Amino acid sequence: MSNSSLKAPIESQNETDIAEYFNHIQRILGEIPEAETRADLATKVTELSAAITATRFFVATKIEDYMELNKRLIKLEKKIKRQSIR
Repeated sequence: MSNSSLKAPIESQNETDIAEYFNHIQRILGEIPEAETRADLATKVTELSAAITATRFFVATKIEDYMELNKRLIKLEKKIKRQSIR
């Protein structure tokens, strides 16, 4: 039985994209049928839960980044409009 936790996506959000998180989840899902004992299955379910939580956090962070960038772009757009009116 392989150790999926060693294959976890890189923590750096700038270097990791969402596909890596989904690939990690897919790897764990692929290993679940290989679980030989209930303990192995419990370990895989725990790893899957952690991977899903990490994916949710990554997506939430990207959404927050997008919202912040959008706010900055709106401010810049307003500033440009004010300057063009003058």
